[in-house]
Amino acid sequence: MNRYRFRLESVLRVRRAEEELARQELARANARLRGAMEVFRRESQRYGELESAPGALDPTDFLRDRAYAELAAATVDAARRVMDAAVEEAAGRYVAWSEAATLVAALERLDDRRRAEHRDEASRAEVAEADDMTSARFVAADPVAAGRGSNRRSGALT
Repeated sequence: MNRYRFRLESVLRVRRAEEELARQELARANARLRGAMEVFRRESQRYGELESAPGALDPTDFLRDRAYAELAAATVDAARRVMDAAVEEAAGRYVAWSEAATLVAALERLDDRRRAEHRDEASRAEVAEADDMTSARFVAADPVAAGRGSNRRSGALT
C-alpha cells in the first residue's frame, strides 16, 4: 500500500505559519498592554500623591500648583487612552490568533481522520492479501476439496 500523504499538507503548513505570526503579534500586543497598564498605574499613583498646600497661597504658587495638577491629570487621561487602545489591540490580536488556531485545528483533525482511514484501508488490504494466500495454499493442498476434482461433490447424479 502507498505511504500516507495528506493532500492539504501545504495548506496546513501555511496555516501553521499564519497561526505562529498571529501568536507573535498577540504576544507583542500583550507586551504593549502590560507596558501601558504600568504607565497608567504609575501616572495614577503620581496624581494621587499630589498634595495641595494648606492655608492661603499667593496667586503665583496657586497657579503653579494648579497647572501641575492639571498636567498630571491630563497625563493620567492620556495614559488611560493609550491603555484602552492597547486593550482593544490585544483583543483584536487574540481574535485573529484564535481564528488562525481554529483553522489549523480543523486541518489537523482532517489529517487525523484521513490518516486513520488510510491505516484502516491498509489493514483491510493486508487481511485480504492474507486471505488470498491462505486460500491459494488450501487449493494447492487439496484440489478436490476446493471443488476442482471429481463430480462427487457437485451433486450430479450418475
